[in-house]
Amino acid sequence: MEKETWCFIDFENLPSALEYAISNDYARIFVFLGAQQKKVNIDISKLTTVKVIKIKGVGKNNLDFHLIYYLGKCQVNAGNHVEFAVFSKDTGWDRLIQFIQKEGRTCQRISTTDSLKKAVQKKAKQKKAKLPIDVQPILKKLKKLKKAQRPKRVDSLTNHLQSIIRSLDTTKTPKQIMDILKQHGLISVDGNKKVRYTI
Repeated sequence: MEKETWCFIDFENLPSALEYAISNDYARIFVFLGAQQKKVNIDISKLTTVKVIKIKGVGKNNLDFHLIYYLGKCQVNAGNHVEFAVFSKDTGWDRLIQFIQKEGRTCQRISTTDSLKKAVQKKAKQKKAKLPIDVQPILKKLKKLKKAQRPKRVDSLTNHLQSIIRSLDTTKTPKQIMDILKQHGLISVDGNKKVRYTI
């Protein structure tokens, strides 16, 4: 089974991680909000991969304990193909992450806000960059489709692209076209092979 990553975000500690996680197509994203935080800073209403867990009450390490509880549940229920990423600047996570690794699960802590910002900025630049000439008419045809008619899964989008490129002057395969669209932030694919459009 293809590898996928589930991420767990301490939003109190590293709020910039949410935008980074969404732009990098993690299969599942768990966002933990502290009692003092009313909501996340971006619209996630249409993102089926994101789950927000609102923590009640104020106390030392309260959010961390809830996150640990979810990590434990997922450790038991997730298949061996699932990897974990914990987004927090708190080095106190490192011993627990080492323990999870010894249990056979790939797990890491991501903490550098500068690297997160650079990754988000890079994505933004890719969106602004010009598409290859032979991909532009393909994007135009996709845009003409009503949202409800756009292929919702990778296999159906592959078939749709195959039918489009037959009548166009391009040597690119459907997979290459999808990769280009992903690189430019025009589509994203989640762990269940569902396609999300930003066109």
